[in-house]
Amino acid sequence: MNKILIIAVLVGATFVQAQAQRRGNQEVNPEQLAEKMTERMAEKLDLSEEQKEQVHALHLEEAQKRKAIWEERKGEREAMKAEREAFQEKIAAVLTPEQKETWESMKAENQEKMQERRRRSGPGTRDRQRPGSSGI
Repeated sequence: MNKILIIAVLVGATFVQAQAQRRGNQEVNPEQLAEKMTERMAEKLDLSEEQKEQVHALHLEEAQKRKAIWEERKGEREAMKAEREAFQEKIAAVLTPEQKETWESMKAENQEKMQERRRRSGPGTRDRQRPGSSGI
């Protein structure tokens, strides 16, 4: 019984994460998500009322934790963006107009290179061995 509950919670947590990723920037209500997951599990696993309550509580706790982590990371990203913009402004203040033009084109070129690297390193390329590595 406990093994089934643990497996169910893990499956639910995975589903919660997948749902959040699919929705992108949409707000995810932890209560609604927990309810949906609980109902789905109850239907598939024929949970008793007591199990439903326990599973719902676990799903709700997990969804709330994930939302808090998401919000924290969102704040960190925004702070980093603000710092990066402030740094860019300081650099721009030091450069001449001609240097700024060259610098802007350098930044655009670097951004294109980065995007190209991301396109080339698609899914599955992280597990590939580098030349000369034995994989042992």
